[in-house]
Amino acid sequence: MTLPRIRAICRMAAALAVAACLVACATKPEPPVDPDVVVATVNGARISLKDLKTGIARIRGITPAVGVRHGTRTEVSRALRQLIERGVVLQEGERLGVEVTRDEVDDEVMQYRADFPPGGLEKALLQGGIDTEEWREDLRQSILYRKSADAIARPLAEVAEQEVKKVYRETYGKETRPERIRVRQFLFDSPETAVRARKELTEGASPDSLGKQFSSAEGAPLDIDLGFLTREELPEEVAEELFSLLAGEVSGVIRRDRTYSIFLVVRKSPSGPYSYAEKAPEIRRDLLRQRREEAFRAWLDAEVGKAQVKVQEEIVAELMERRK
Repeated sequence: MTLPRIRAICRMAAALAVAACLVACATKPEPPVDPDVVVATVNGARISLKDLKTGIARIRGITPAVGVRHGTRTEVSRALRQLIERGVVLQEGERLGVEVTRDEVDDEVMQYRADFPPGGLEKALLQGGIDTEEWREDLRQSILYRKSADAIARPLAEVAEQEVKKVYRETYGKETRPERIRVRQFLFDSPETAVRARKELTEGASPDSLGKQFSSAEGAPLDIDLGFLTREELPEEVAEELFSLLAGEVSGVIRRDRTYSIFLVVRKSPSGPYSYAEKAPEIRRDLLRQRREEAFRAWLDAEVGKAQVKVQEEIVAELMERRK
């Protein structure tokens, strides 16, 4: 065989090897991302590696956006248990027809917004590296879990009237309630407006008309029903004046920070024993909450024990930190 022919064969072999390498590289699959890695199933419903890492982050009290690469055996076990329980509850909630509306999510978002200045919530999410739509979906899932748990627990426990009466006798039967007043507060942005509003009230104007009457381009004055309050629940200088007023009377203008307030004493309740009618709803609510929590926990433990749970032990083990 001639030398040129040998060289041509070598070049062809090298080209074929390079082509094979390129084909292999081109067809090599990308490593799966966390949302696609299934670490467990609960009655067929999947739990992803992302779900598990998010659960570990929450146990640590950090934002999931920070990222978790590993967890201790305790953290992983606890997060996985919580996700399994969550899956069981959501599946039962679905069977019961529990749903979450967009309005419910919007209401929850508004509660979060109340803790921030305008635009502060979005800024906090951005700084935390949290996608707004993903955050809303997590919020929806949280509401769905709460509603599902409530629907499950509600029929599991009842409270008899005799039990409520027994708690009332033992807890409130001999107690004396302090003097209280029910107060309505109106906040204004200027002392002149507050003085005019007070004059209107003392001359017989309806409290409900103040908002419309004293609205401006900046908005309406705040009208807050503070409910029943004791002296200890009010600032000392405010309590002294308000408790000296009769029902239907109005306080003077009180400045606090940059606002000006007037207070309308709606009703006065003298000190005396708590009535059964007053305390029964509160007692019944507390007893029901405690019993439903206990009954729900027992139900959940039993359902998790019956659930078909399959865990990918190798993936879970890789997530655990190895400690020497």
